[in-house]
Amino acid sequence: MGIDTNICGPRNRRSLLLRTGVATVVAGAYIWAAATGLASADATDDYPIPHRMLTTTCTAAQIMAAARDVEPVYYERYMIDFANHSPDIQQATKDQLHWFYAQTPQQRRAYSEELATNFADPLTAAWPNHAKLFFNNKGVAARVADICTQYPPDDQSVWSW
Repeated sequence: MGIDTNICGPRNRRSLLLRTGVATVVAGAYIWAAATGLASADATDDYPIPHRMLTTTCTAAQIMAAARDVEPVYYERYMIDFANHSPDIQQATKDQLHWFYAQTPQQRRAYSEELATNFADPLTAAWPNHAKLFFNNKGVAARVADICTQYPPDDQSVWSW
């Protein structure tokens, strides 16, 4: 009986290298996800919706008016993107944001937790950035929340750019 040289042949070495490489990539992705908080999708005070947006007493119109004045670049980018969507998507966006800011802070928090774990919202599928001006940047959210009460609560002209 001799030694089976096929065990250490080039084909088996490639297979071993491939499996080792795949295992390394998977392990690295898992470590990266765990380190960056992506391994669990539970909401925190500022994720996915900044805490200031969960607790504000302002309406969507007040927040937009404040953003227009203190964060004009963010407002302009949002409105350009808004204008590039169909009237149905635009109306759905307005309706959802009016609904969100009509909720209590506890209800908004519950929605934030749902948003962090369930990405099945049809509006998000149609326009992933529909709430970006409101939810994406906690620095912007803080500056806007500081002054939004100074604006009229029902000024719908903020949706026209």
